[in-house]
Amino acid sequence: MIPVEMVADPPLVKVFGILHLVFAALGICSSAWALFNVFAGNAFVKMISAPEQLDAQLKMQQQVLPMTLTSGILGLIVAIPMIIAGIQMLRKKRNGLKWSNGYAYASLLEKLIRLIFTLTTILPAMEAMTAGMMPKGSSAQGAEVYMSMIMAVGAIGGVFFSSIYPTLTLVMLNRPKTKEWFARLPD
Repeated sequence: MIPVEMVADPPLVKVFGILHLVFAALGICSSAWALFNVFAGNAFVKMISAPEQLDAQLKMQQQVLPMTLTSGILGLIVAIPMIIAGIQMLRKKRNGLKWSNGYAYASLLEKLIRLIFTLTTILPAMEAMTAGMMPKGSSAQGAEVYMSMIMAVGAIGGVFFSSIYPTLTLVMLNRPKTKEWFARLPD
């Protein structure tokens, strides 16, 4: 077995270690903002001047409150192994790969939960919101369907888009040469 000092460090490990820390910090900020909105209310909603739009938006926020709370808490939980993995990888520790895989699987599970919430809670709430905002009439109904469709594609697409990084983490860091490099590292 070649000593670890003689094997070149895979640049990918350092890149993912840094990205883990950056994305964990962004996830913590995003989750903290979501939790703040759950408990303090969303100040931006008060900027809506049309009463029917404001009422529809407030109703939707009440409907999705459990999902927002759950998502915020899960985001904070998923950030923990991500931070540990990033630090372990930058310090060239063997457990960096285990923590990174743990983060990736936890993150993908969180995305699955978010997708279920999106399909069962968010999409119906968004449809009810757009129905409450649009005036009645044939052209308005077409706009309502179009708005609902765009919001649905955005909501579902956002879940799949956010799954790219944990999937890449699993694929790129579990390549045979990278795994061999991790196996040579100290604990």
